[in-house]
Amino acid sequence: MEYFKGSARRATAADFEAAAALARVSVACIRAVNDVEARNSGYDAKGRPIILFEPHKFWSNLLAAMRRDGELNGPGSKLHRAAKAGLAYQNWGEKPYPKSSDGNYARLAAAIEIDEEAAFRSVSIGLGQIMGENYKAAGHESARAMFEAAKESEGEQLRQMASFILTQRLSDNLRRKDWAGFARRYNGPGYAKNRYDERLARAYEKWFAILAKPRAQLTAADLHAAGSRTIAATGEAKAAVQAVTAAGATASAAMTQAGDVVSQTQDLAEGLRAGAGWLELAKSYWPLLLVVLATMVAAYFAWRVWCAMHAAEAARLDQERNAMASAGRI
Repeated sequence: MEYFKGSARRATAADFEAAAALARVSVACIRAVNDVEARNSGYDAKGRPIILFEPHKFWSNLLAAMRRDGELNGPGSKLHRAAKAGLAYQNWGEKPYPKSSDGNYARLAAAIEIDEEAAFRSVSIGLGQIMGENYKAAGHESARAMFEAAKESEGEQLRQMASFILTQRLSDNLRRKDWAGFARRYNGPGYAKNRYDERLARAYEKWFAILAKPRAQLTAADLHAAGSRTIAATGEAKAAVQAVTAAGATASAAMTQAGDVVSQTQDLAEGLRAGAGWLELAKSYWPLLLVVLATMVAAYFAWRVWCAMHAAEAARLDQERNAMASAGRI
């Protein structure tokens, strides 16, 4: 699957500004669309662009390719092979989607073996989940070229989304704050079921308030609302530290009440050998049991602290890389 991986650079503030300029809307509008319509990341855990393979689109794209090439449908045809492999069917929703990115990429790889361009036209790609068949609106010569560009950076994925918004004349909806009109055309008539218009309005208000502030006045709450991985990880670490502190205090109090823990443990073991009931033993040795429980809780939250600190370190490193990239130093 290395074939599907590229540089996978994360988006910077400059990327959002460039996308807004291309779409001819405010940065708050582009940020709002990204919040609601896009994924949390443009890439999966293996550094591949987020995709969703659409079998009903592969069906229609294969038919178009066969008509273009003069291929008749029948046993052994591209469409027949795709349908037999479960990669293509006529109507949306006939079968469930794979639950993992690996599953979607397995479908894409198999579809490429049948018809490469039709396969890439049949996946939604990256942050904006723009269908490959909209490659021209996204500013590319082919769906394959669109995917290749999306492999390199979230900034390119944002550019594709902005180009699609511009060429499909959705910019006017955003400038007028016509969230329902935008959602209807971007998501289809079922947009109201998922309240896309309401979510867009809330996201815009959030970003308008954040972007209106001078950078020096931005609070941790603002940065957390803006999706800062560092702030989120730091907050998790602080919560975990507080939990460990509380667990430690509980353990200390319990040990004070327990007295000689070793003696208590020996007595408990003797009680078990003598066949004493669990309830009776629990009543007699509850301080010791409390110590054991508190120790386990403290160990769990200590593990959470380690995980949170590790996430914060990774986020800081990631942001530093983006800052250096924006400055042209890497």
